[in-house]
Amino acid sequence: MYDTSELGEFLRDTDESRGENTYTIGVGDRLDVIFFIHRDLSTPNLLVRSDGRITLPYVGDVMAAGYTPMALDSTLTARFAEVLREPNLSVIVSEPAPKQVYVLGQVAKPGAYPYDVSVSLLQAVALAGGPIRGAKSNHVLVIRREGSEKIVGVEVNLAAVMEGRTIQNDIWLRNYDIVYVPKTRLESGAELFGAIHEILSPPSDILLRGWQIQLLQQQVQLLRDR
Repeated sequence: MYDTSELGEFLRDTDESRGENTYTIGVGDRLDVIFFIHRDLSTPNLLVRSDGRITLPYVGDVMAAGYTPMALDSTLTARFAEVLREPNLSVIVSEPAPKQVYVLGQVAKPGAYPYDVSVSLLQAVALAGGPIRGAKSNHVLVIRREGSEKIVGVEVNLAAVMEGRTIQNDIWLRNYDIVYVPKTRLESGAELFGAIHEILSPPSDILLRGWQIQLLQQQVQLLRDR
């Protein structure tokens, strides 16, 4: 889907989402699920598996990767409400996996790059050695998974950002974001969906451990910066 109306909101949300409250759970994180009333159901040290899921009593497998702790809290509360009275619980990231973003496509050194606090689109591309000859630097994509059912691709004119003309579009990246520098511009959500499948095909799926989640039923949205 091609949509410009929500881009400003996306950029604002991204800029405001650098604090702990918007931490995105990823593969390899360890979680504590604490019940305040049904304390016997509290489950510490839950590993988010490579399929993005955790397993809990009564509700079984639950998707965790791609959610914030608050969003997962709401999901689990709804699931446990089917079997418990007053399922008052909290989700805590007790041991986060190392944060990383992926810079792929037409860059000098494609791959995964770790970061401690925050990293912007421009910084991530610089870490990867910058665009190579033939890259479409004016059509760079930031690809982000929003929960388990939605993928957003944001096209940014990185050349304009580098020149300082649209520095406000230097997006702050989140854990497991993919920065994709293409050879040709992607024109639609369908083309973005195809590109994601290509990115996740072997051997890249071994590298992209934060993205080892089925995409077949996911909604794909394509936003542009102009």
